[in-house]
Formats: sequence, structure tokens, C-alpha cells
Amino acid sequence: MDLGARAVIPMRIKPNPVVYPRRRGAPAVVYKQSQYPLPYFAHQQLDPTYFPQDMGVPVGGPKGEEGDIAWDDDDSDNGADLESDADDMVPVGSTRKSKARRKSRHIGNATEASDVKNMKMRGGRPAVAKKVSADLDSDDELIVRMKEARFLERDIAQALIDQGRIAYNPKTIGTRWRRIKAKLQKRQDDLLDADLTDWHDGDDDVLLQAVIKADAEVDRLKAEIDTRKWRIVADGMKNLKVSGHMILPLQTCMSVELTILEPVINFSQNACRERYESLQNGTAKPTPESIPNPTPEVLARVQSRIDKEARVAKDQHTPADQQANIAGNAWSSRQRHYF
Repeated sequence: MDLGARAVIPMRIKPNPVVYPRRRGAPAVVYKQSQYPLPYFAHQQLDPTYFPQDMGVPVGGPKGEEGDIAWDDDDSDNGADLESDADDMVPVGSTRKSKARRKSRHIGNATEASDVKNMKMRGGRPAVAKKVSADLDSDDELIVRMKEARFLERDIAQALIDQGRIAYNPKTIGTRWRRIKAKLQKRQDDLLDADLTDWHDGDDDVLLQAVIKADAEVDRLKAEIDTRKWRIVADGMKNLKVSGHMILPLQTCMSVELTILEPVINFSQNACRERYESLQNGTAKPTPESIPNPTPEVLARVQSRIDKEARVAKDQHTPADQQANIAGNAWSSRQRHYF
């Protein structure tokens, strides 16, 4: 090999860099340019010749058919008015479910029903404190007449406003009607005592129907109270301490005297009721401890009960022993013993 000769190494040809022309200045023609420019700042007004007038209005529901403000049903004072129209229309045997909170309706342009009670009512005179009496004025007389005609509180409030009277809140209408009715009933009692009024034809039939309806409601409440009573009995049996002794039959070798510190029972409310009724009727099943000649199965049940009561008594004395140890020796072990 001839090392004197130089080796020819081929070289890679580098391409010339592409130089792109730089764009300077704005293009001659701007496509899709709007003829109605948007404002740069938010507080600037839009062009009224192109944009709709209500574009800047807060977003709300559809406009109501009537311009007057309507009251939401939830603003009715059902709690204060015990004789509400909704209560009178419910059948006796029906069970009313708790009314879920409905979504607030939009009233007017963008006002929600939850804000109605914080608004100033249009028209009418401002509501002021006025004593309730059986001698009705024109405003209270209108409330009584419309209530007896089964009008809602919101309709009564709107009627007072339309006639230029006191602008009551619908909740105030229900409360005032309840107080006026109590005053009128007392006036009626005074007239009956003075023999100035009487029971007329048809009133006795209405009285009987009202008594039947009231009896059905009272029976329902009594059933609920009775159920709650036995639930309290079942829960209280585990917390009541019993002072007494349990002695096994002498025929067995397990004659043990044990003081019952706390019951270890856990009966349901139905079991407590049935046992109490059987005790009252004299048909109660005898206890295992009262059987003269118990079988091995009965003895096993008795022994199981004794073991449970002994365990409960031991668990109750353990904290007391620890406290006595601390009081006598002024120290306690860091080790904790649990059940």
C-alpha cells in the first residue's frame, strides 16, 4: 500500500440557507373587519344601531305575562296560620309528606322569589303596628272576608295594595288572621253566654264532622306516641339498675346468689310491648329461673345469663379499682387494660 499518496476524502456539500423575507407593516387589505367595533373598556356603551338594547341587562328568566310582582307560594305563612287553606283541603286519612324546597321562580325581569320579602312593595300604605280587636276596621274586615272566601295570603296582600290600603307582607296576613279569629271567637262566646246568639240549622252537622276529623287526627298522634313510648322502654331497660338477687334452684349444684347491677338484656320495642301485655293478662311465659325441674338446656341458659351479668359487674368495678389505686398510691401503671 502506498502510504505516500494522500487519501481523497469526499466532503458533504452544505446547502445554502433559505432566507425568508420579513413582513413589515400591516397588510394592505384586512379581511373580515367588523363595521361595528366592540368597545375596548367594559364600561363603554355598545353601538345601539347594531346591538340589541337588552344585551347589558342581567341574565334572568323569561318575562312574566303580567307586569305586577307575584308572590311565591313559599312566602305563605303556613306555620303561623294554623287554619291555612292547604290544611283544610287535605283529606283525613291521607299522610302528608314533607314538602321539598322548590326552585325559586323568576318574577318580573330578573327578580327571584327569595328576594321578594326583602323588596319594598309597590303601592299601599306602610305597615305599622295596629292592635288586634274584635271591632274590625276596613282593612281587617277585608282580610276576614277574603279569608272566609278561601283566598290565599298573597292574593289578600295584593288586594290591599290595589285598594291603597296597608301593604302587609303575606306572612303577616296569616298571623293577623289567626289573631283576629281568636278575638272573634271570644266575642262569639260572650254572645252565647249572654243568650244573644244561637246555634243554627246545619251547625250541628258541621260540628259532628269536625269532631270525627279531630278524633282521627288524635288517634294518629296517639299511635305515634305509643310507638315512641315502647321505643323509650326498650332503650331504657339497658340503663336501669335493678336491686335484687338471683338464686338458682336448690336441686342443682349451682346455687349462686348474685346481685344484678345492670341488666344485660337487649329486647326490641315489640318484644317489650308483648311481654308487658302478657304480664297484664296473666299469660306470660315463666322465666327459666322459676322452673322447678329445669332441663340441661334451661340450666345452660341460666348459666349464660349469670356469666354475662358477672362480666358486666367486673367491667363496672374495673374503673373504680383503678381510681382507688391512684388515690391510695398516687401512681398508676401506664399499661391500660380493656375488655
